[in-house]
This record gives sequence, structure tokens and C-alpha cells, in this order.
Amino acid sequence: MPEFDMYVPRDLRDALKFLEEEGKRTTILAGGTDLVPRLKRRQVVPQVLLDISGLQGDLRYIRREGDVLRLGCLTTISDVLESELLGGGLGMFKQAAQRFGAPQVRNVATIGGNVASATSSEDFIPVLLSLRAKVKLLNARGERSLPLEELIVGKRALARAPHELLSEVNFQVPHGNFWSGFEKLGRRNSLAIALVNMALFLALEDDLETVKDVGIALNRVSGKVPQRALEAEGKLKGQSLSPSSISLAQSALASELNLKGDYRASGWYRTEVALVQLRRLLESCYVKARGG
Repeated sequence: MPEFDMYVPRDLRDALKFLEEEGKRTTILAGGTDLVPRLKRRQVVPQVLLDISGLQGDLRYIRREGDVLRLGCLTTISDVLESELLGGGLGMFKQAAQRFGAPQVRNVATIGGNVASATSSEDFIPVLLSLRAKVKLLNARGERSLPLEELIVGKRALARAPHELLSEVNFQVPHGNFWSGFEKLGRRNSLAIALVNMALFLALEDDLETVKDVGIALNRVSGKVPQRALEAEGKLKGQSLSPSSISLAQSALASELNLKGDYRASGWYRTEVALVQLRRLLESCYVKARGG
């Protein structure tokens, strides 16, 4: 592991002041489940490590304020599993958490770290993208809000200034009839990096047939980072959910996917998996809507 300096802030204000002064040469440490292995492999060689893991009181929470649900950046995957706010129609959070590593990893891995890693192996980015989530970025002089899809500009690349701290992820809680689901395929059933994962949010009109709103996100669509499948979403909105509309959505998804192969799976195989996942998730939500 490389040598570096470490700073442990007294409180959130102290952390933001430090970033204001030293942000350009600072790497932020939260849970460490992604960063520490990369440090050991010397894939990251920081000058200074800012350890924010002790700022639990300011940055670890799951709470609802009106129609907005907020998750602090130090919220752990285990917190997600235990939260009553992330059940019911938002059940994809728990589905993703259950497939996320071993219990020891879930106890320390954080939502903020998962988002900030900005790679196709992160399970919670598709979940949050499907809900059109936003992030809050704090600095010593204030804050700003940014859509999650605008935050992630490339593999391990964020639209975050060096003096900013990703403090929160939030989204509007849907109204009415809505359901969600998460699918992940790896080379084994657990402790696996996803070959393909997909999150789906579905809202239906009062007739429980017509699609009012939908969000579909995958760990990859045409690049190296998670994205929404906008063409597939467009084919479903306003349509009656049926085998024919699902087939149209699959065709749209196939046309927008540009998945590359690697040593784990071919691009063709990943595409076929994604089409099956989309059908399964839509059918599952429809069954739930009918009381199943």
C-alpha cells in the first residue's frame, strides 16, 4: 500500500473546510470496501486521505421529508435492508441489498461510496437512476443539487468539484400505484460482480393496466457506466401493459443496447440477459399490481 497522509475531521464543518483547502490532492474514504482494495493494488495513490467514516451523526440517515426520501452518504447497505421506508413499492432497494456482497461487507459499504465509485459493477446506481434520483453536493460555502445521471460523467469520473462532498442521495417518492424490482446476473448467486443488472420502477394508472410512468436502468446501456434505457421507457409510457407492449419495449431496448463482451461474457449474451430481465421485471410488477 502506498504512503499517504490521513486527516480525520472533527465534524462535517471541519471536513468541508479541509476540502476547501486541500481538495485537489485529497481522496475521500467512507466505508472503504472499494477504495481500500484499490489502494492495496496501487490503483489509487492519494496524497491525502480524508476519512469521513466518523461523521455518522451528520451523514448516516434514511428519512422521508414530505414527498422526498433522503439517504445520507454514510448509510450502509445493511441500513437499507433494515429500513421500513425502503419496502413496499420501493422493494428493489432491499432486493439489491440482499445480493450485495457478504454481511460483513454490507455492514460497512455505503450508498455514497457505491455512487461515487461510478462503475458498472455498482448495484445501487441503476436503482437510483430508475427513480431519477438527485445528489446533494456540499462545500464550505453552501450546497448544490445535481441529477444523478449528470453526476456520473464516465467510469470513475464524477462532476464533483475537488472542494465538494457528496453528502446525500434523494428522490421523489412516487404517488399512487407503483412497484419496483431488481434483477442481477453474475457468475454465481452471491458475492458476484454483475454481468447484467437492471432496476425497474413502474407506476400504473387507476385502471392498473395503463403505464403512467416507468424508469428502467442498467449497469450498462451503451457505455461503461450505468444508464437509463430511455427508448424502452418511451415505448411503455401511456401504453397498456401487455405481452405486445412488453415485446415492443424489448425491441427498443435491444436497439439502444451496445454491450461489449469481455472474459466473463459476450456482448450478445449480455444483451439477451437484459431482454429477459426486462420482461421478468415488467411481468413481476404487473402480477403485484393484480394482487399476486
